[in-house]
Amino acid sequence: TLDKYNSASQIQEYLEQLVKKFPHLATLETIGYSVEGRPILAVKISNYTVPDKPVILIDAGIHAREWIAPAVALYFLHEMVENYEKNKNLTDAIEWHIIPLLNPDGYEFSRKEDRMWRKNRANTSDPLCPGVDLNRNFDLHFGGSGTSLDPCDETFIGSGPFSEPETRALRDYALKLRNVKLYLTFHSYGQYFLYPWGFGEVLPGDWKDLDRLARYAEKAISSVYGTHYQVGSSTQLLGAAAGGSDDWMKARAGVKYAYTVELPGGGSKGFDLPPHQIPYVTRETFEAIKLLGYFIANQRHR
Repeated sequence: TLDKYNSASQIQEYLEQLVKKFPHLATLETIGYSVEGRPILAVKISNYTVPDKPVILIDAGIHAREWIAPAVALYFLHEMVENYEKNKNLTDAIEWHIIPLLNPDGYEFSRKEDRMWRKNRANTSDPLCPGVDLNRNFDLHFGGSGTSLDPCDETFIGSGPFSEPETRALRDYALKLRNVKLYLTFHSYGQYFLYPWGFGEVLPGDWKDLDRLARYAEKAISSVYGTHYQVGSSTQLLGAAAGGSDDWMKARAGVKYAYTVELPGGGSKGFDLPPHQIPYVTRETFEAIKLLGYFIANQRHR
């Protein structure tokens, strides 16, 4: 199942099998429900031997059409749990929380109806234009640059901050976790490793730390197949877009290292990376996540 694009229910099935097979390593939690009532699932990976481990939180699939993102999250889970012996140090040192598919409704709609769908499937004030851009719905500079008040736009912000059950699920889950040291949100496409701020030109006070670590991660990726990423703040590289999850995690949830990773593109539209390329992207990205894990694990001993 890992070298193809799975449906929301296949993803759920895989997660359920995983925790059943490896209950000592993985637990599954429903952290909320989508607009259409699909469960939003989070997997916690930990071997419970060490108390108060640093936490790394990862989500994928906030944008419906970015199919490679959930595939990367699933491969990561597979490697960490099914190949535990190989990656044991990381599971022992870090408590991982993975939300492989944050926007299941939009994802299914992009599978069945409109391959280029980005938003969720909420009703809006315009009956012809459903959907909110979940990555504009977080409560930091809500409605700022790079956002739209028009429900027919791709970047429609919604009726208010956290108006959507999907963003509320992530918010509540993140605030409940203690000790989150690093946050990764997977998107596509473009090969960018981005740090805050996304709301405007200004940089966080500790941007050099974020930049340095991102460049190490970039090297880990390029060491596998030679794929290169650009590193910088979201605004510097892609222009301002306020209300994103990474800005919110850093400013409101207090996560020092918060990154948006724009995975490689392919196909005719960039978002439709051919399935035969999935293994390349998932493998090289895994190396970066591992490096980030080791970095956070080593920090606690300083």
